[in-house]
Amino acid sequence: MARFLVTMRNIKDPHVSKNVEVQAASREQAAVLASRSGFAVALIKTLSANAQTEQGGANFSQKAQVKMFRGLASMLKANITTADALLYYSQGLPEPDLQAALLRIRERVESGQPVHLAFAKERRFDSTILAIIEAGADSGQLGQAFSALARRIKTEMTFQGKLRTALLVPGLVILFQIGLFIWSQTSVVSKVEATIKEIHQDPDPISKVIFAFSHVVQWTWPFFIGGLCAMGVGLMRSAALRQGTLRLLMQRWMLLRRLVMGLRQSSWVGTLQMLYANGINLARASVLAAKVTEGTALYDGLIRASKTYEGTGIPFAEAIRRNTDLDPQVIHMIGIGEKSASLPQQLELLRDIYEEDTAATMGDFTEVINFITLSIAVFLIGLVFSGAMLPIFLMGPKMMNSGS
Repeated sequence: MARFLVTMRNIKDPHVSKNVEVQAASREQAAVLASRSGFAVALIKTLSANAQTEQGGANFSQKAQVKMFRGLASMLKANITTADALLYYSQGLPEPDLQAALLRIRERVESGQPVHLAFAKERRFDSTILAIIEAGADSGQLGQAFSALARRIKTEMTFQGKLRTALLVPGLVILFQIGLFIWSQTSVVSKVEATIKEIHQDPDPISKVIFAFSHVVQWTWPFFIGGLCAMGVGLMRSAALRQGTLRLLMQRWMLLRRLVMGLRQSSWVGTLQMLYANGINLARASVLAAKVTEGTALYDGLIRASKTYEGTGIPFAEAIRRNTDLDPQVIHMIGIGEKSASLPQQLELLRDIYEEDTAATMGDFTEVINFITLSIAVFLIGLVFSGAMLPIFLMGPKMMNSGS
């Protein structure tokens, strides 16, 4: 199949155009694949091998991957071949980048390449996804593997969305409140103090404390804001700082520890279950599943457990117990699965348990964060009111006497 660069022009405004790169068997097919609502084909140009877009880049969005794997799984379960499923799903996709990638994957599959290598050459899918695709193809259950991938990515999206909601909105509210507090201390309170001085009145003891606190804020707020910005930039740029900060908070806050460990263990158990249930041996499946915790303190322990299990032959549950700090429930149920030859079923049960528990913990965490945000809001509003209004109330009688 050749690659074509199709130039589209807006039907209502010919000055507006867009270029779409597609892979097709002919110019006619390229025109059909590139068609967009409100645009007409103006030019179709065949791309040479050197002019074709280099594959690779950022991974496709999770939402697009969920839709894609669900669609492919449904067609495979209807006994449609993998190559045809890729072609049918790609037709009419609104994302030209994903459409072109699926057509390239289809071409590789048709040429005889294994399906996981066809996906891997795009360099747009992580190693765990490729391992699950390989396991599904090797075991003849590619449709089930695609369904499992869609479910896993959807679960990750759900928890990530809840976590963003729990942290982002309260964080923005607190930042706004801090800005309001600094403005009141550096502008409003200083004006109140200047007004009292203009009428040649001495502030009462409470007002003196308020004005002294305002002076401290006026002198230190640039350093505070600078430190806050530096901390934010450091957390965004340094994985080690993020993990260190999170580890410290987890040691001090049990609810946060339960939430984080629940998310990590749920992701690891779910990935391990998918890999092992689709034909990958336990040693390799455990190494691949550990990748979902990469960058965390749990990762090194899981890798050591995998090597211990593969190198010594001891039960997998015992290897995990020696090398990680996973919950005893996880170790116990994995041990039961090994002894009763029902490890896939036990891992599936564990996955469901942790997803439910983590969802409940997420709700508790959100409530606590909302309470903390409300408490900080009340405290800062109280400081703003006391700094701006209390001196005026206390000095009211003196100001009236001065006017008389």
